[in-house]
Amino acid sequence: IRLWVYVGGGLCAASGAAWLLLHHYAQREGEFGIEPNPLEHPSLVVHGVLGLALVWVFGLLWLPHVRRGWSRPRHRVVGGTMAALMLWLVLSAALLYYLGDDTWRDRVATAHWALGLCAAAWLPMHIWLGRRAIRRDAR
Repeated sequence: IRLWVYVGGGLCAASGAAWLLLHHYAQREGEFGIEPNPLEHPSLVVHGVLGLALVWVFGLLWLPHVRRGWSRPRHRVVGGTMAALMLWLVLSAALLYYLGDDTWRDRVATAHWALGLCAAAWLPMHIWLGRRAIRRDAR
């Protein structure tokens, strides 16, 4: 599971960041106006597939990792933040897929990528603090 979290999470974050950059900064002028970059759609597909796989991984982690960590009050802030970020990303991904209203879809999309970037930065800190706590408890 650890490999899925590290590799899958890293690739999901990278493909999401790639889509974000391609969508906002790599469009090109075409015959009929501004056109999306040809790599934009494939990066979004990779991001979506990896995101679905990570939902499964998150489910696998829920009982042995999240519930166990929640029983220790000092882990609640860091772990609870990580869990809240993951739950938001899952919910917002579903909303992006099914929302029909463009205004709300744009708002959810902005929140999805902003909190996705936060989650990508938060995960290494979550891992580092967790390992530090394990080492401290072992003494």
